[in-house]
Amino acid sequence: MKYSGLYFISNPSATIDASLSTVNTLIQGIESSFQSATRQTPWSLSYRAFRDTVPPGYQHPNGADGKPKPYAYSYQHLLHLSNLDSNRTYIYAQPVAQSGTVVSIPLRQQDSHASVLKFQLSALWTSRHTFSVREGTTYSGGLCTIQIGELRATREGPQSAGVLSPGIVVCITTTVGAEDTDDSLDSGHASLEDEAAMHIDDDDDDDQEIDFEYAQTVIRECWSKIKDGRDLGRSEVREVMMAPVAPGKKGQERDAAVPSLISPESDPYTI
Repeated sequence: MKYSGLYFISNPSATIDASLSTVNTLIQGIESSFQSATRQTPWSLSYRAFRDTVPPGYQHPNGADGKPKPYAYSYQHLLHLSNLDSNRTYIYAQPVAQSGTVVSIPLRQQDSHASVLKFQLSALWTSRHTFSVREGTTYSGGLCTIQIGELRATREGPQSAGVLSPGIVVCITTTVGAEDTDDSLDSGHASLEDEAAMHIDDDDDDDQEIDFEYAQTVIRECWSKIKDGRDLGRSEVREVMMAPVAPGKKGQERDAAVPSLISPESDPYTI
Protein backbone atom coordinates (compact mmCIF):
# COMPACT_ATOMS: atom_id res chain seq x y z
CA MET A 1 0.00 0.00 0.00
CA LYS A 2 0.99 3.60 -0.40
CA TYR A 3 1.52 5.85 2.62
CA SER A 4 1.60 9.65 2.41
CA GLY A 5 2.67 12.68 4.37
CA LEU A 6 1.19 16.09 3.60
CA TYR A 7 2.95 19.43 4.06
CA PHE A 8 1.09 22.72 3.89
CA ILE A 9 3.29 25.79 3.42
CA SER A 10 1.32 28.91 4.28
CA ASN A 11 1.35 32.00 2.08
CA PRO A 12 1.03 35.07 4.35
CA SER A 13 0.32 37.42 1.43
CA ALA A 14 -2.28 35.06 -0.08
CA THR A 15 -1.29 36.18 -3.59
CA ILE A 16 -1.01 33.65 -6.40
CA ASP A 17 2.34 35.07 -7.52
CA ALA A 18 3.83 34.48 -4.08
CA SER A 19 2.61 30.88 -4.05
CA LEU A 20 3.97 30.26 -7.54
CA SER A 21 7.34 31.63 -6.41
CA THR A 22 7.39 29.21 -3.48
CA VAL A 23 6.38 26.32 -5.75
CA ASN A 24 9.28 27.13 -8.07
CA THR A 25 11.66 27.33 -5.11
CA LEU A 26 10.59 23.89 -3.88
CA ILE A 27 10.73 22.40 -7.39
CA GLN A 28 14.34 23.56 -7.56
CA GLY A 29 14.88 21.73 -4.27
CA ILE A 30 13.33 18.56 -5.70
CA GLU A 31 15.34 18.65 -8.92
CA SER A 32 18.64 19.39 -7.18
CA SER A 33 18.17 16.82 -4.40
CA PHE A 34 16.70 14.04 -6.55
CA GLN A 35 18.40 14.38 -9.91
CA SER A 36 17.11 11.02 -11.15
CA ALA A 37 13.47 11.93 -10.43
CA THR A 38 11.24 12.22 -13.48
CA ARG A 39 8.11 14.27 -14.02
CA GLN A 40 4.86 12.33 -14.16
CA THR A 41 1.27 13.14 -15.12
CA PRO A 42 0.05 16.42 -13.53
CA TRP A 43 -2.47 16.14 -10.73
CA SER A 44 -5.49 18.24 -9.85
CA LEU A 45 -7.86 18.92 -6.99
CA SER A 46 -11.29 20.53 -6.77
CA TYR A 47 -13.14 21.01 -3.48
CA ARG A 48 -16.32 22.83 -2.51
CA ALA A 49 -17.89 23.15 0.93
CA PHE A 50 -21.55 23.82 1.68
CA ARG A 51 -23.07 24.53 5.09
CA ASP A 52 -26.72 24.26 6.04
CA THR A 53 -28.67 27.42 6.86
CA VAL A 54 -30.13 28.27 10.25
CA PRO A 55 -33.85 27.36 10.12
CA PRO A 56 -36.27 30.33 10.31
CA GLY A 57 -37.41 30.97 13.85
CA TYR A 58 -34.70 28.80 15.36
CA GLN A 59 -34.26 29.42 19.08
CA HIS A 60 -30.73 28.94 20.36
CA PRO A 61 -30.72 26.81 23.53
CA ASN A 62 -28.84 28.21 26.49
CA GLY A 63 -25.66 26.62 27.72
CA ALA A 64 -24.59 25.97 31.31
CA ASP A 65 -23.39 29.56 31.55
CA GLY A 66 -26.80 30.86 30.52
CA LYS A 67 -25.55 32.11 27.16
CA PRO A 68 -27.09 30.91 23.88
CA LYS A 69 -25.25 28.00 22.29
CA PRO A 70 -23.98 28.53 18.75
CA TYR A 71 -25.88 26.72 16.03
CA ALA A 72 -24.42 23.31 15.16
CA TYR A 73 -24.06 23.23 11.38
CA SER A 74 -24.19 20.29 9.03
CA TYR A 75 -21.86 20.22 6.04
CA GLN A 76 -21.74 18.80 2.55
CA HIS A 77 -18.40 18.48 0.77
CA LEU A 78 -17.62 17.89 -2.90
CA LEU A 79 -14.15 16.55 -3.62
CA HIS A 80 -12.43 15.58 -6.85
CA LEU A 81 -8.83 14.47 -6.50
CA SER A 82 -7.17 12.94 -9.52
CA ASN A 83 -5.11 10.68 -7.23
CA LEU A 84 -8.24 8.96 -5.99
CA ASP A 85 -10.16 8.72 -9.26
CA SER A 86 -9.72 10.86 -12.34
CA ASN A 87 -13.37 10.43 -13.37
CA ARG A 88 -15.26 10.65 -10.06
CA THR A 89 -16.29 13.32 -7.58
CA TYR A 90 -16.85 12.27 -3.98
CA ILE A 91 -19.63 13.77 -1.87
CA TYR A 92 -19.28 13.63 1.90
CA ALA A 93 -22.46 14.43 3.83
CA GLN A 94 -21.60 15.35 7.42
CA PRO A 95 -24.71 15.68 9.63
CA VAL A 96 -24.43 16.98 13.18
CA ALA A 97 -23.64 14.29 15.77
CA GLN A 98 -24.00 11.53 13.18
CA SER A 99 -21.69 9.44 11.08
CA GLY A 100 -20.85 10.94 7.72
CA THR A 101 -21.75 9.28 4.43
CA VAL A 102 -19.59 9.09 1.31
CA VAL A 103 -21.03 8.66 -2.17
CA SER A 104 -19.54 9.34 -5.59
CA ILE A 105 -20.85 10.77 -8.84
CA PRO A 106 -19.30 11.13 -12.30
CA LEU A 107 -16.95 14.10 -12.53
CA ARG A 108 -19.03 15.62 -15.33
CA GLN A 109 -21.95 15.97 -12.88
CA GLN A 110 -19.95 17.88 -10.27
CA ASP A 111 -20.82 21.40 -11.44
CA SER A 112 -24.50 20.63 -11.93
CA HIS A 113 -24.75 19.12 -8.44
CA ALA A 114 -23.07 22.19 -6.95
CA SER A 115 -25.46 24.44 -8.89
CA VAL A 116 -28.47 22.61 -7.48
CA LEU A 117 -27.23 23.18 -3.92
CA LYS A 118 -26.28 26.80 -4.57
CA PHE A 119 -29.38 27.95 -6.44
CA GLN A 120 -32.32 25.50 -6.26
CA LEU A 121 -31.61 24.59 -2.63
CA SER A 122 -30.26 27.94 -1.48
CA ALA A 123 -32.80 28.01 1.36
CA LEU A 124 -31.16 24.91 2.80
CA TRP A 125 -27.48 25.22 1.85
CA THR A 126 -24.98 28.06 1.75
CA SER A 127 -21.86 27.88 -0.38
CA ARG A 128 -18.76 28.52 1.71
CA HIS A 129 -15.54 28.38 -0.30
CA THR A 130 -13.82 26.56 -3.13
CA PHE A 131 -10.29 25.14 -3.18
CA SER A 132 -8.46 23.93 -6.25
CA VAL A 133 -5.06 22.85 -7.50
CA ARG A 134 -4.63 23.10 -11.26
CA GLU A 135 -1.93 21.24 -13.13
CA GLY A 136 0.01 20.31 -10.02
CA THR A 137 3.51 18.92 -10.58
CA THR A 138 4.41 15.29 -9.88
CA TYR A 139 7.89 13.78 -9.55
CA SER A 140 8.68 10.10 -9.14
CA GLY A 141 12.00 8.50 -8.32
CA GLY A 142 13.59 6.29 -5.72
CA LEU A 143 11.42 5.58 -2.71
CA CYS A 144 9.06 8.54 -3.07
CA THR A 145 6.53 10.18 -5.33
CA ILE A 146 6.28 13.93 -4.74
CA GLN A 147 3.30 16.09 -5.67
CA ILE A 148 3.31 19.87 -5.36
CA GLY A 149 0.96 22.66 -6.32
CA GLU A 150 -0.33 26.08 -5.30
CA LEU A 151 -3.71 25.97 -3.58
CA ARG A 152 -6.25 28.43 -4.94
CA ALA A 153 -9.24 29.51 -2.88
CA THR A 154 -12.46 31.33 -3.65
CA ARG A 155 -14.86 32.46 -0.95
CA GLU A 156 -18.52 32.79 -1.84
CA GLY A 157 -21.46 34.42 -0.15
CA PRO A 158 -21.43 37.61 1.99
CA GLN A 159 -17.65 37.43 2.46
CA SER A 160 -16.89 36.62 -1.17
CA ALA A 161 -13.61 37.75 -2.67
CA GLY A 162 -11.38 37.13 -5.66
CA VAL A 163 -9.14 34.12 -6.13
CA LEU A 164 -6.49 33.88 -3.42
CA SER A 165 -3.78 31.36 -2.64
CA PRO A 166 -3.56 30.49 1.06
CA GLY A 167 -0.56 28.28 0.53
CA ILE A 168 1.21 25.40 -1.19
CA VAL A 169 0.60 21.70 -0.71
CA VAL A 170 3.31 19.06 -0.96
CA CYS A 171 2.33 15.39 -0.76
CA ILE A 172 5.10 12.81 -0.41
CA THR A 173 4.09 9.18 -0.95
CA THR A 174 6.07 6.02 -0.36
CA THR A 175 5.22 2.31 -0.29
CA VAL A 176 4.81 0.27 2.89
CA GLY A 177 4.20 -3.45 3.12
CA ALA A 178 3.42 -5.27 -0.10
CA GLU A 179 3.65 -3.01 -3.12
CA ASP A 180 0.37 -2.22 -4.85
CA THR A 181 -0.28 -4.07 -8.08
CA ASP A 182 -1.79 -0.85 -9.44
CA ASP A 183 0.94 1.61 -10.42
CA SER A 184 -1.26 4.65 -9.93
CA LEU A 185 -1.12 6.90 -6.89
CA ASP A 186 -4.71 5.95 -6.07
CA SER A 187 -4.51 3.85 -2.92
CA GLY A 188 -3.82 3.54 0.75
CA HIS A 189 -5.32 6.68 2.24
CA ALA A 190 -7.07 6.75 5.60
CA SER A 191 -8.21 9.04 8.37
CA LEU A 192 -5.59 11.58 9.44
CA GLU A 193 -6.92 11.61 12.98
CA ASP A 194 -7.83 8.00 13.74
CA GLU A 195 -4.97 6.54 15.74
CA ALA A 196 -6.65 3.16 16.18
CA ALA A 197 -4.48 0.08 16.09
CA MET A 198 -3.93 -1.63 12.78
CA HIS A 199 -6.06 -4.67 11.92
CA ILE A 200 -5.36 -6.85 8.90
CA ASP A 201 -8.27 -8.96 7.67
CA ASP A 202 -6.67 -10.76 4.73
CA ASP A 203 -5.64 -14.27 5.78
CA ASP A 204 -2.48 -13.98 3.70
CA ASP A 205 -1.42 -10.94 5.73
CA ASP A 206 -2.07 -12.27 9.23
CA ASP A 207 1.61 -12.29 10.10
CA GLN A 208 2.51 -9.16 8.17
CA GLU A 209 3.76 -6.16 10.09
CA ILE A 210 3.92 -2.85 8.27
CA ASP A 211 6.61 -0.44 9.41
CA PHE A 212 4.78 2.88 9.30
CA GLU A 213 7.47 4.57 11.39
CA TYR A 214 10.01 3.77 8.69
CA ALA A 215 7.65 5.23 6.05
CA GLN A 216 7.30 8.42 8.10
CA THR A 217 11.08 8.65 8.42
CA VAL A 218 11.48 8.28 4.64
CA ILE A 219 8.90 11.02 4.03
CA ARG A 220 10.45 13.41 6.56
CA GLU A 221 13.94 12.88 5.16
CA CYS A 222 12.60 13.53 1.67
CA TRP A 223 10.94 16.76 2.79
CA SER A 224 14.08 17.82 4.65
CA LYS A 225 16.14 17.45 1.46
CA ILE A 226 13.58 19.38 -0.59
CA LYS A 227 13.52 22.41 1.72
CA ASP A 228 17.18 22.34 2.73
CA GLY A 229 18.72 25.72 1.97
CA ARG A 230 15.50 27.08 0.47
CA ASP A 231 14.19 30.44 1.64
CA LEU A 232 10.48 30.10 2.47
CA GLY A 233 10.26 33.60 3.94
CA ARG A 234 7.62 34.03 6.63
CA SER A 235 5.75 30.90 5.60
CA GLU A 236 4.86 28.36 8.25
CA VAL A 237 4.96 24.64 7.50
CA ARG A 238 2.39 22.21 8.82
CA GLU A 239 2.91 18.44 8.62
CA VAL A 240 0.16 15.82 8.65
CA MET A 241 0.88 12.09 8.45
CA MET A 242 -1.63 9.41 7.58
CA ALA A 243 -2.79 7.16 10.39
CA PRO A 244 -1.35 3.63 10.44
CA VAL A 245 -4.10 1.39 9.08
CA ALA A 246 -4.08 -1.88 7.21
CA PRO A 247 -4.41 -1.99 3.44
CA GLY A 248 -7.88 -2.75 2.13
CA LYS A 249 -9.72 -2.99 -1.14
CA LYS A 250 -9.10 -0.01 -3.38
CA GLY A 251 -12.72 1.17 -3.27
CA GLN A 252 -12.72 1.05 0.52
CA GLU A 253 -9.44 2.94 0.67
CA ARG A 254 -10.80 5.69 -1.55
CA ASP A 255 -13.92 6.04 0.61
CA ALA A 256 -11.77 6.17 3.75
CA ALA A 257 -9.63 8.90 2.21
CA VAL A 258 -12.43 11.38 1.61
CA PRO A 259 -13.38 12.33 5.23
CA SER A 260 -9.71 12.72 6.20
CA LEU A 261 -8.91 14.94 3.25
CA ILE A 262 -11.75 17.33 4.02
CA SER A 263 -11.59 17.36 7.82
CA PRO A 264 -11.58 20.79 9.51
CA GLU A 265 -7.93 20.24 10.39
CA SER A 266 -7.16 20.12 6.66
CA ASP A 267 -8.81 23.49 5.97
CA PRO A 268 -6.10 26.08 5.17
CA TYR A 269 -8.28 28.81 6.69
CA THR A 270 -7.91 27.15 10.10
CA ILE A 271 -4.12 27.13 9.98
